[in-house]
Order: sequence, then C-alpha cells, then structure tokens
Amino acid sequence: MEVANLDGSAPARVAVIIPCHNEAATIGTVVADFARAIPQARIVVVDNASNDRTSQAAAAAGARVLFEPRLGKGFAVLCGLRSEPDAEYFLIVDGDDTYPADRAPDLIAAAASGADMVIGTRQVGAADGALRRGHSFGNQLFVWLVRLLFGLRTRDLLSGYRVLTRRFLENAPLIAKGFEVEAELSLQARVQELPVAEVAVSYRPRRAGSDSKLRTFRDGYQVLTAILTFFRDYRPIAFFGTLSTILILGSMTGLLAVALGSAANGLLAWFSIALMLLSALSLSCGVILSSINRRAAELAARITWR
Repeated sequence: MEVANLDGSAPARVAVIIPCHNEAATIGTVVADFARAIPQARIVVVDNASNDRTSQAAAAAGARVLFEPRLGKGFAVLCGLRSEPDAEYFLIVDGDDTYPADRAPDLIAAAASGADMVIGTRQVGAADGALRRGHSFGNQLFVWLVRLLFGLRTRDLLSGYRVLTRRFLENAPLIAKGFEVEAELSLQARVQELPVAEVAVSYRPRRAGSDSKLRTFRDGYQVLTAILTFFRDYRPIAFFGTLSTILILGSMTGLLAVALGSAANGLLAWFSIALMLLSALSLSCGVILSSINRRAAELAARITWR
C-alpha cells in the first residue's frame, strides 16, 4: 500500500508480514482480505515449519511465501521483516483469520501520523469465546507486570496485530524466538522511548480446522521469562537493587535471631553473613551493568550520527 507522508514527499511502501504454522485452513482468506484492504501492499507469508498446505494456499492467494525452518513465531516474524528492506511500514498479523483486515488502513494511518508502533488491541472488541480464559487472564497479568516494572501502559501486551515503522526497526534490536515476540516489541518501544498508539479492533474466534498454537503454561512461562530478563538487562539497578534488598533483609533477620538468642546456631550466623555478602555483590552487579548500558547507549548514539 502507498501512504502519503505527512511532509508531502513520495508515498511510503507497506509490507504485510504473516507468520504461519499450519494455517492452511485460513491463510488464503487472510491474504485475500489484506490484499483487498490495502491493495498496494506486498503480502509476505512466512511458513514456519508447517506440515500442512499452508505455503501452497498462501501462494495460490497471491502472497510471496518464505520458509523459516526454525520453529518459533519470533523467528518467523524476524524472517519476514528482514525480507522487505525497502518497506517503510510493516504490518504484522497472525494467519488465523481472527483479526479484521478492514482496520489495517487505520493502523497504518496512526503510524503515518507519528507513532512508531501501532497495536491493534483486542480487549475491548473481542467476540465471545475468541479469547480463551487462560490466555485472557495471562495477558492481563502480564499487562499489570510490565506496568509495575517498566511503567508501560497498554491494554493488550500480546496482540499479534501491529504496525511498525522502519525507524522502530532501526532503533529496537529484536531477538525473540517464540510467542514472547509481541512482549519484546512493546518493551523495546518503551525503553527506546518510541511513540506508540493503540487502535481498538474486533477479534474473532478461530474457525473450524484452525487450532491455536499458543500453550497457556509453556508459552506463558516463556513470556514471563522474557519480561524478567528484559527487566534485568534494561533496568539493572532496579532488578539487582530489589534482589539486594531481599538478601539484606534475610541476612538481618537471621542475625537478629542469633543476637536475641532465639537461634543460637552458628550455622545460621554464617548463612546470614553469606546473604549480606551476596546482597553487596548483587548491588555491585547492578551498578556495573547500569554503567555498561549507558556506555553502550553512548556508542549507539555515536554510530547513529556517523
């Protein structure tokens, strides 16, 4: 799709990236719907180790088909993004026909108006039964967690319907391998201070023959691990400071018990001293990593200006 830039310059190019794993039942409809909604866009389907006719159905519908043999949604998304070096807007959508193609122009318009990432949020417009109870609860739990850890305010952390700008991709390093890719996109936008917009969209239940690949506990654990790892890497003072506080409180509790005579166990005293040393080590790690992060940001800024 061609979208006029705000400064009146030449139109921008749009690539639609559709990561798929065994979506033969729906991918043809998704490709056709998005081709109709944004007719000038380049439709790219990334077949992520499917063992059905996903690639054939996508090609028959007119999409460019890529193959990503490493199983994981993050791998598929990155494969699609890297395949379109000339695009200025990248629309990412799942291939399960649950997101409305007719809202694509609205998401792209929000990006053209200045947002570097636009999220199609499902929480308001989801049809009955479209969001499984476990998935909806997990999403809201992660929304609360990222607000607590990062101050990130979002209604839908795990939406698979987004638009990214080229500036976003140039500033936000992406390394997610699986379903944690959506969380990584939102967190990168937060730490890189890139503007984000949210557009409420409807969300349909999957049709017969299309099964969800998201496993509530397994993939939920991966998302949680990714959020905590991100917190450790990008907020080291807060992460290691919190850990240091917990350790020092444990140490002081043990030493107080020994001092009051309620626990005359020499082993407890040594354990409490060990906790105190670990607390100091944890705080030191936070300070060192924070300095490294700052230096890395300075080097990145220098490279950008050259």
